[in-house]
Amino acid sequence: MTRSFIAHTELGERLKFRSMTGQERISTLFEYRVRLISDSAGIAAKSVLGKDMSIEVNLSTELGGAGKRFLSGQATRFTYIGKDDGDMHIYEAELRPWLWYATRRSDFKIFQSMTAPQMLHDVLGRYGFSIEDRFSGSYRTWDYCVQYDETDFGFASRLMEQEGLYYHFEHAQGSHKLVLCDGPASHTALPNGPGKIPYHAGVLAAQVLEQDFIDTWQHREDVASGLFAANDYDFTKPNAEIDTARQQRAGHERDDYELYEWPGGYTELGDGENYARVRIEQQGARRELITGHGPLRHMAPGHTFELARHPRSQENGRFLIEAVTFDFQENALRQVGAADADYAEGTSGTSYRQTFEVLPEKASYRAARVTPKPRTTGPQTAVVVGPAGEEIYTDEYGRIKVQFHWDRYGKMDEHSSCWIRVSQTWAGSNYGTMHVPRIGQEVIVDFLNGDPDHPIVTGRVYNAAQMPPWELPAHKTQSGILTRSSQGGTPGDGLRDSPGTANALRFEDKAGQEQLWLHAQKDQLTEVEHDEDKWVGNDRRKTIDRDEFNTVHRDRTEVVDRNEKIDVHGWRTEEVDLDETITIHQNRKERVDLNETISIGRFKMQTVGIGYTQNVGVFKVISIGVSYMENIGVSMMTNVGKTQDLNVGEKQTVQVGQVRETDIGKNDTLRVGDTLTVHGRKLAISADEEITLSCGSSTIRITAGQIEILSPLDKLNC
Repeated sequence: MTRSFIAHTELGERLKFRSMTGQERISTLFEYRVRLISDSAGIAAKSVLGKDMSIEVNLSTELGGAGKRFLSGQATRFTYIGKDDGDMHIYEAELRPWLWYATRRSDFKIFQSMTAPQMLHDVLGRYGFSIEDRFSGSYRTWDYCVQYDETDFGFASRLMEQEGLYYHFEHAQGSHKLVLCDGPASHTALPNGPGKIPYHAGVLAAQVLEQDFIDTWQHREDVASGLFAANDYDFTKPNAEIDTARQQRAGHERDDYELYEWPGGYTELGDGENYARVRIEQQGARRELITGHGPLRHMAPGHTFELARHPRSQENGRFLIEAVTFDFQENALRQVGAADADYAEGTSGTSYRQTFEVLPEKASYRAARVTPKPRTTGPQTAVVVGPAGEEIYTDEYGRIKVQFHWDRYGKMDEHSSCWIRVSQTWAGSNYGTMHVPRIGQEVIVDFLNGDPDHPIVTGRVYNAAQMPPWELPAHKTQSGILTRSSQGGTPGDGLRDSPGTANALRFEDKAGQEQLWLHAQKDQLTEVEHDEDKWVGNDRRKTIDRDEFNTVHRDRTEVVDRNEKIDVHGWRTEEVDLDETITIHQNRKERVDLNETISIGRFKMQTVGIGYTQNVGVFKVISIGVSYMENIGVSMMTNVGKTQDLNVGEKQTVQVGQVRETDIGKNDTLRVGDTLTVHGRKLAISADEEITLSCGSSTIRITAGQIEILSPLDKLNC
């Protein structure tokens, strides 16, 4: 008799098929348990494990029909069971899809700027088995998505459930293919299957021989939520309304309950609307479900078939197969413990039966979201990264990029993560604080809602390679801020005559040595919009290595309770646009080692209460453009040590209110270019020895004893 089931292994005829049970379901790893018989007791598990095993199913019957199908899987477990009643040894192989290997491997991995299908191929492509995309839709590009402490299978599963994707397997001898789907267009009719599968039940079913048919068909409907709504938040559009809603009501009472999800896992409204459609379809996918079974061999998840001859006419139609349970037996009379009396007369020794779950083809199938997304259990640390040669790498929001300690694929560069927001101590609209973590620093990273796809930097910490700015615990009373110049800044506190290029604000709180230290590596700008008050309890010193510029737009008052000393080692200029008043309540001394020039545009007035002394070492020049007047209340004395010259360009007038006396130690010479006039009520000229009057060649000489007149002409007019 032709065998209905044949096991294909690398061991050939050493292993023969006995029976097979198992289940296969869309978006689930199938599991087949295959009983095999052999006349050898020495088949080693290693000769089977990790290799393909295919079960060939003969679809022909004694009444006709032809073709065959295969159920293929990887042997993941191999068990020696024992011997049967005869001389055959029994083994059991557990077959699973190659995708099961993805449950044996876990990882932490970051994906950036990739769609879900691209990520699936990246994760699953490493296994080297066949994958086929049957997508009719397009999918968003994820800026950032993390496989976080998940098996490859777990990550792929929850990603597909998130995006509305699902999968099934198509089998061939020696292999099976993973088929990725997203809707009705992804499904094909049963391969090698009949065009229609009839329904026969009761007495009629007992009369059907050698034909695949369905003998049990149960159609159920459930109450499901008919509404779905979601919302999310995008910090780049904080006021944007991106809430979305979708409904798919079944038409029964109480079908208006709403499922609300936040966060919805999107930042673009179009993505949110797509997710809302997927979520409501996931709710409705299995609301209407048919279960059944029968002597079947063709049924395969992910394919469609047409039901015929059901007495309830609305049941006849096309359906998508979601799940199938197998029970195939070959040479059943030889199974362990079996006896002829256990089977009806005429039994061939071969049986097959399948139980199935199907849903109407018109329904939009979506795999349920059953794979949880991992949640972080708390904050962790990471290292700030960026392009080679940079010290600070940020964007317009002050975000940074990091490399997590668990990331074994990152290259410690600007591609190691997405842009990550950084918490600041204060953040307002164009105001607040800003400290951008620098490349190489260690930061504390938490995750919004525990979602590894949404990291946020909440703090910074020191480590052995990034030590605190001040030595601890020696300077445990010091606190503050010490920066580092960039790029190329050198370590150190930046004190004058000390190493380091930095800005600093440091507080010393040690009792008796309290200090506030402010250091600007280059420029310091201070702006006070209103008043500024400074109080120094003791001394104040200020050193400026180059120039100082002070501008006071209104008044300035300076009070020195004791002494003031100003040393100017170069030149000094003071300019007063209006008036200047200097009041000195005691003495004043001025010393000019070389020259002094005083320029007065109009008037100068000096008032001396008692005395005024002026000493000029060599000479003094006074130049007056128009007039010069001196008013002296009582007396004036001019002492000239040697020579005094008085030059008057046109006219000199001397007015003496009463008496004028001139006392000349030796000679007095008066020269007049034209006329000399002396006028008075009385004129007295007195000389102890001689008076001489000369005019031209005439002379009158008066002595104590005589008057002598000398003239070329002896003429005297009286």
